[in-house]
Amino acid sequence: MKAHALTQPQKGPDFVDEKRADEIENLTRRIFDTVPTRIAFPGGKSRSVFIAEIKGETYAFAKRGNKFDAKVESSVLKALSPSGLVPAFIARNGKWVVQQCLFGKRLPILIDEQSDLSERVTMVSDALESLYQIQQIAHRARLQSKVPRLGVVDGWIDHRIGAVDKISKLLHISPPILQRKAIKNIFDVRQTDFVKWDARPGNALVENGQYRWFDWEDCGKRCALDDLVCFISDEWTNIDAKSEVVILNEFIPKFGKRMPADKALQYFFVAGCLQLSFRLKLAVEYRTRDNKWWDREHCLKGDKVGVTASEVTRLCDRMINWAENLEILKPYADWAETVKKSLNL
Repeated sequence: MKAHALTQPQKGPDFVDEKRADEIENLTRRIFDTVPTRIAFPGGKSRSVFIAEIKGETYAFAKRGNKFDAKVESSVLKALSPSGLVPAFIARNGKWVVQQCLFGKRLPILIDEQSDLSERVTMVSDALESLYQIQQIAHRARLQSKVPRLGVVDGWIDHRIGAVDKISKLLHISPPILQRKAIKNIFDVRQTDFVKWDARPGNALVENGQYRWFDWEDCGKRCALDDLVCFISDEWTNIDAKSEVVILNEFIPKFGKRMPADKALQYFFVAGCLQLSFRLKLAVEYRTRDNKWWDREHCLKGDKVGVTASEVTRLCDRMINWAENLEILKPYADWAETVKKSLNL
């Protein structure tokens, strides 16, 4: 067996086989002209991300799907990192992006630890404010002209709308009778704004009150409201309905400021119900496959889909509330009630 200069555990979650060790060693030699003294896989070895300590500094290495994605992410990090709201860019090599290793707690864990609702609401508000600041910095840097358009693949919108069909089939219930063409027309917006896109709270780390966002491989150009939709629709955004209304009254005008107010509201709730159905589809698929709910702590700490009774209930209740805001969405409300009954929630 080949002897490696790379120091690594001989067993346990951070043990790597010879092929992976070769890849890491060759990569770090190309970038830093040395090998790590320690490595770790915080997201699990199945993910193409690892943490390495090199010359006393800790870095995060992320392998993207292709060189273009890596190049885009690198340029975005370079533009945004002076804000302190994202990791600093270190280097790029092929599909690999090396960035500052962030420390702190994932936002969903921190929110869940708060027994005081007002503290949870403050965290949600602060996180959204930081996300909004990032969008403003990106707009001034004209990043919207340097990233790919999102949501333009043929059939993508129809697939999003069709999430309710997949859920209905899995649960043996009737799908909602939707005005699909009208919903599609509202959701099919021009791609004009820079967005993180995967703006789930699980992609934010908090340390000493500082919110920092990572995982920028999916960023692109679409509608600024999409980031607000993604964040608030997530099952781990754990606040009550009344507080949610307050949050939305503050942030829909901010994220949607380049749209007429009535169009921003309309877009948010349509996109919101589609995102809720997408998250719900993931949870129901896993629940059906395993014929049981998952352990909540495992989901929360592992940044997993919330395949739990409490998180699926939250998604359904949120859909019921949001659907009441537009006549075109009202079928979602009755359908979500049926989903809850089918799952005994």
